[in-house]
Amino acid sequence: ACGIVWRSSGYFDMPANHRRGWRCVAAAMAAWAIAQVAVLGLEAVGLPATRVLATAGVVTHLLLLAALAWFLVAALRRGVQLRLCLDALILVLGLGAFLWVFEPARWLPDDPFGGGLEALAAWAPLAGALLLVVAALPLLQLDRTGPVPRLWLLAACCVVFAAYFGAAHPLALAGLRATSAIDLLAALACALAALGAHAEYVVLTADDSSRRRWLPQGPLEILPVAGLTLAMTGAVHQQLAALDEPLGALTIIACAVALLALARQSLVSQDLAAAGRDSARREAEDRFAALVRNSSDVILICGGNGGVRYATASAERVFGLPPEGLIERQVTELVAVEDRPRLQSMLRQALDRPGASATLELRVPRGPDRVRVIEAVGTNLVDEPAVGGCVLNIRDVTDRRTLEDQLKRLAFHDPLTLLANRALFRDRVEHALATGKRRQLRVAVIFVDLDNFKKINDSLGHGEGDRVLRNTANRLSKCTRTVDTVARLGGDEFAVLVEDASDEAQVEEVARRIVESLKEPFAFLDSSLRVAASVGIAFAEDGEGVEELMRNADVAMYQAKARGKSRYEVFRSEMQEEIRNRLRIEAELSRAIGRNELRVHYQPIVDLQSGYLLGVEALVRWQHPKRGLIAPAEFIGVAEESGQVIGLGRWVLHQACTEIRAWQDRMPRGKELRVAVNVSSQQLQSGDLLAEVKAALEASGLSAGSLVLEMTESVVMQDTEATFAKLSQLKRLGVRIAIDDFGTGYSSLSYLHRFPLDILKIDRSFVTRLGEERDGTELARAIVTLGETLGLEVVAEGIEFEHQLQGLLDIGCVAGQGYYWAKPALLKEIEFSHQARLRRKLLEKLPRELETSPTGRFRLPRLDAFELGLAATGSDER
Repeated sequence: ACGIVWRSSGYFDMPANHRRGWRCVAAAMAAWAIAQVAVLGLEAVGLPATRVLATAGVVTHLLLLAALAWFLVAALRRGVQLRLCLDALILVLGLGAFLWVFEPARWLPDDPFGGGLEALAAWAPLAGALLLVVAALPLLQLDRTGPVPRLWLLAACCVVFAAYFGAAHPLALAGLRATSAIDLLAALACALAALGAHAEYVVLTADDSSRRRWLPQGPLEILPVAGLTLAMTGAVHQQLAALDEPLGALTIIACAVALLALARQSLVSQDLAAAGRDSARREAEDRFAALVRNSSDVILICGGNGGVRYATASAERVFGLPPEGLIERQVTELVAVEDRPRLQSMLRQALDRPGASATLELRVPRGPDRVRVIEAVGTNLVDEPAVGGCVLNIRDVTDRRTLEDQLKRLAFHDPLTLLANRALFRDRVEHALATGKRRQLRVAVIFVDLDNFKKINDSLGHGEGDRVLRNTANRLSKCTRTVDTVARLGGDEFAVLVEDASDEAQVEEVARRIVESLKEPFAFLDSSLRVAASVGIAFAEDGEGVEELMRNADVAMYQAKARGKSRYEVFRSEMQEEIRNRLRIEAELSRAIGRNELRVHYQPIVDLQSGYLLGVEALVRWQHPKRGLIAPAEFIGVAEESGQVIGLGRWVLHQACTEIRAWQDRMPRGKELRVAVNVSSQQLQSGDLLAEVKAALEASGLSAGSLVLEMTESVVMQDTEATFAKLSQLKRLGVRIAIDDFGTGYSSLSYLHRFPLDILKIDRSFVTRLGEERDGTELARAIVTLGETLGLEVVAEGIEFEHQLQGLLDIGCVAGQGYYWAKPALLKEIEFSHQARLRRKLLEKLPRELETSPTGRFRLPRLDAFELGLAATGSDER
């Protein structure tokens, strides 16, 4: 047991005082064990063991008392420690005196106070046992935690040790040996000490937070009184026989005075406690009064007639009147006229019984233009003597109500345009469908989507785009009736709910006004950046819900976009089939690359003066196994909307590089031929374009100078700094950069000059107007001049007729492409058609040259050796 206690006390996290206490316990058990061995040795040689037992008892008691002292020091405050020591001393002395008077032991020596060592041997173990019992009592109040209260175990150990010495010592003095039952007490004490030390070790290693500190209370308070009472009882008993002597009478009087002093002290303690309670109550009342006076909430007490009897100082902040100005006024006069009936109803009905409570929100006028919103909680406290009326707790909730209104407005309105948002629009549509069905009126939803809005955001920035959206919202509101709901669904999409429409023509008239209104240019925008609108109309049919109606309007709007934009379309059932077709294309397109259904067709890019083949533009086609060849217009838009255009563009890039590299090997001077590949905005913004171009060039073996990457103005102008960095990286790689459809977008000339461009491609709309409109040729000439100024090659697109070719030659354009030479086709078809064209050109001129040459010698047409070789290939080698 000693080893267990010592080992448990070595835990590093054990408090120092606890460690000292447990080690004192271990030392006490060791002293007792050594004494037992010494007694056995002395008995073996026939020597007395009384002094050994006395000494062992004294040492053991002192060590256990020291252990108890360490635990008390650890658990109690300094003042409580001293008081506890005094209480224990009083109890020990009183109990000792009582026992000495009433139970004089037969085994005590004849002269217990003058017997020297014999007296010490007789008294010390008994006094120590008594002291142990008394000192162990506080431990019962100091530890009530953990699965095993370890200090209780220590207290039990001390009590059992005291019982052992109290029983064994008299037997030893009488020359008798202790029985086995008495010896078991010592073993039990050691076991309790070991168990207590181990229990503290378990508590410390499991959860330090379980340790608490307890102050002595309850039974401990009567310990000094009990000790004093016992001592005085013994003294009175001794002096009863000597009442006729002054000392005896004085002893009894002193005891009586002491008892009266104790009684007086008890009364004083009670008075002090009562005074303390009164002081605490007054302090709490003062604190509560201060809190009420300085509270931001208002407290009103109203009598049975509704008059104000009490008001806190905070009432002035809410009602604008000092508290004394509210006394005797009717509480209903303080709120808005419209809210007075509700307040009267609350006071009369909701608060008609004691203890009842009700809440009401009211308005308080504070001038002609100011209104405060308050929340009043009324409680009937008529039965409370201190109140005797109805209490109104009033809180100013004006700021909260304003914030709630703002949040509600934001939750159901678009913050940019202040129109209804999607959530509110859906709710209005649902309500309109329910009421329209009962009243047999038509309900229609109009979807509005702005055309070309993305170009404004890309070229002018989102600030101007937001300005366009706000002005669009104003125009939509002017085009509709006050009973109609105009909403912004998100982005550049708007919607209009038309209720109570008499017929379909009335709804179509609203849509027509919207289209015409948005055709008008915005004054703050450049004339080349016009915003139009594609509008879709859907009428509610029987059995249709909100989702179906809004979806149908959306389908009709997309149909208007597909048919040329800036118009409106009414939903028809067959439009739904077109949407399903788009979804089918989207699903099949994702599998087309893996199934090898895509093809790359090429359109020649030629020198306008000589017809020399400069290169080709790669254009993707879809060879569907069931539908045949599908034009790009049917699936490119779907690919862009679904995000598949990135994978599609990657495949076209690799395929075109591979096929052109093989074609260059077959053609004379084929290394000079180039291939142009279109790049979408999603490809450019994805961040992998540079790596994809490198991979395509390395896999195909095509030189970087033979690859041209084409992108539109709007693509280039998106995130200009990042785009400039990416184009510069591509330029350093060696590829050439072309601006496609130039003239249809909006580009800053400063950015155009800064970007590393090589080619400008004139949009087909300018080529079409050559010779047909007054300014058509001049616009094309301006683009050609701009290209020459910037050192760029200019290529015209969409050349179909001879006069267009001649017009481009007149303004100095050097290259072009279009149906005039060939439609997009496979490379071998392009090669064959180009050879045939050059042969025809040569054969057309040869007879004329032969006829006009008298010598038979003539100058060949302006053809170089490469073209002559192509022309001479085939059956017309003459």
